[in-house]
Amino acid sequence: SLTLFERNLNQNWNGQQNQTVFAAELAFANGNIGESLLLPQTLDNSRILLDCLQEIGIKGVVLSIKFPLLQPDFPHSSGYLEFYKGIADECRQRGMKILVETGAIFSGTAYSPVYVDWSKYTAESFLGGMRNQLLLIAKEIKPDYLTLTEEPTTQEALSGLIISPGLWTDFVNSTLDGIDRSNGIRLGAGIGSWENRAYLDAILRIPGIDYIDLHVYPLGKDGAILNRVLDIAQEVRNSGKAVTIGECWLYKVSTEEMASDIGIDGKVYNRDPFSFWYPLDAHFIDIIINLADATGMEFVSFFWTRYFFAYLDYSTETRGLSIAEMNRRINQAANANVRDGITSPLGQHYQQRLRSRTPNN
Repeated sequence: SLTLFERNLNQNWNGQQNQTVFAAELAFANGNIGESLLLPQTLDNSRILLDCLQEIGIKGVVLSIKFPLLQPDFPHSSGYLEFYKGIADECRQRGMKILVETGAIFSGTAYSPVYVDWSKYTAESFLGGMRNQLLLIAKEIKPDYLTLTEEPTTQEALSGLIISPGLWTDFVNSTLDGIDRSNGIRLGAGIGSWENRAYLDAILRIPGIDYIDLHVYPLGKDGAILNRVLDIAQEVRNSGKAVTIGECWLYKVSTEEMASDIGIDGKVYNRDPFSFWYPLDAHFIDIIINLADATGMEFVSFFWTRYFFAYLDYSTETRGLSIAEMNRRINQAANANVRDGITSPLGQHYQQRLRSRTPNN
């Protein structure tokens, strides 16, 4: 699938580089971590990670500030706000661009210990709370990019709410109206590359949106979903808006598995840590960098930062690890290597790609 897409991409690209900011998720600051964000060592570890990412050549980071962490009635909300303001200051000291995205916290999954009773929310109160959180982020954290909505169907799956494309559009419009742009903040919205085009078509018609943000994971049969990303990016640029990728990674599913709803499947993410994926992960990174150049993307971030620092070897023992144990082991290995300044072969590959670009890139 990668090879087929690459062939198509090369036919639509003159080989010139673009002024893209290449980035990574600031993993230690992901909102799904919950109360561990408030520990003093979390900010210290994030500083170390930022230095390591800079050494790779990364010029930007994504901060995933999950809803409802900053809601006034949520436990420790003021502490979370101070944490993220501190992280933003650290990024600015290093000259790194900041893209903030939000969305429902992964409550009830293996990826977050935070409990949220979503039954207390209606679609309207959920979106109203998200709007208030976004206004606070714009005012207090002041990122370079603020993505107002992403992966609408994932938000529905996590919250159990049904939110129509029209409601999402109204939410985006009302949020845009409340944000002071005098500091140059860029405002965007987007979808997962696999989601219904109706969400995107509605957002594209909103004049106040500066950029369309895409999340890129599954390839699709013969690279069909990647080809869709190429088409969308070209369409968005033609409409006069910028294009960003706030998240992407190689999603390890077969064509048969893709026939069903991909959802939030921990079994799929449990495949990522194995070191035998390195050649394909590297190929995927190469393709996304080339896609960014071919379509003039403004900002592109890779999600699973931990694999820039560690993989696990596949064995009869590791193949059967639970999601929780797999996460514990790969996080432990990656965190140790971050502290020691050690990058994985994938991190080295990303570094080489970034260093091989012209000085302005």
